[in-house]
Amino acid sequence: MAASVAPREASPENPGHTNLVERLLRGDGVQLTPGQISAFLAANHRNAESLLAASRAGDDPAYLREAKERFPDDARVQFAAIFKSDSPEERSQWLDRLKQTAPDNALPDYLSALDDLKAGRTAQGAQELAAAAGKTGFQDYALDSIQSAEEAYRSAGYSEAEAKLIAAAGTPLPQLAQLRQLGLNIVDLANSYQQAGDTASAQSALQMAVQLGQRLGPNGPGGQFLIDNLVGMAIQLNALKAMDPASPYGSSGQTVQNCMDQITEQRAAVKQLGQQTEGLWENMPPEDLVSFLDRQKIYGEQSTMQWYLNKSGPLSGAGQN
Repeated sequence: MAASVAPREASPENPGHTNLVERLLRGDGVQLTPGQISAFLAANHRNAESLLAASRAGDDPAYLREAKERFPDDARVQFAAIFKSDSPEERSQWLDRLKQTAPDNALPDYLSALDDLKAGRTAQGAQELAAAAGKTGFQDYALDSIQSAEEAYRSAGYSEAEAKLIAAAGTPLPQLAQLRQLGLNIVDLANSYQQAGDTASAQSALQMAVQLGQRLGPNGPGGQFLIDNLVGMAIQLNALKAMDPASPYGSSGQTVQNCMDQITEQRAAVKQLGQQTEGLWENMPPEDLVSFLDRQKIYGEQSTMQWYLNKSGPLSGAGQN
């Protein structure tokens, strides 16, 4: 959340988490003061995690610059640097660093494929997609960012519930828009193969797009949050729409249309869950909020929302206009 509110010092008069939720939903981020950040950094010996948290909590790029200079081999620093690079060349360098540091992580390969396809480097983009398809990992370091941010806000005097809430609400997910664009570019790549008469390569490209979307699903390694799941479903549907709907898909006897119908139903269920849990954080007691956000780190947002609904019942007025 880019906007900010006046930073505060801890005191008995500080508003509770309900007030805080309302501010966060308005897009008002919560920044720490320079003094609070300095104390946090000193307590953590200005390590990589604390510098990244300071960059986020203080909205100051100087902390990320320091992290890049002092910890260039840290995967979390490399990932953050990819999205804050001053040039395509610098971004490419950080992508290459992350591939070396985390060789099983497919995400930098996907991002490199996006850069190549956007620049018209089709062959290189196809190679990056193939490399990504062969990797099992998919790490966006969001949970690391949440944990470090929690510690920063807690050190500044925020309560446990408030620190967790601010950290979760402001989780940066800069890769999602780029992955959504990559999904569209892969379909364009498949169309170009099809027009050239290379049906096998076209189908392979479309399958890679579906695989990318599946990685962002609730059971995928990159599907921690509802927004991840929705982006993943959109990527899958866009790829499946480019296939013959009557053709068989997979080994279960389904057709492409069957798969599309299934994903459409799943998307409707996710949206309904979002409506059922509207106002969830505002109405949750602080102790429940702490448990909810801790469980979300382990089981993902979708499963945690369903758990809370089963535990507490439907929220009063949720999903109503």
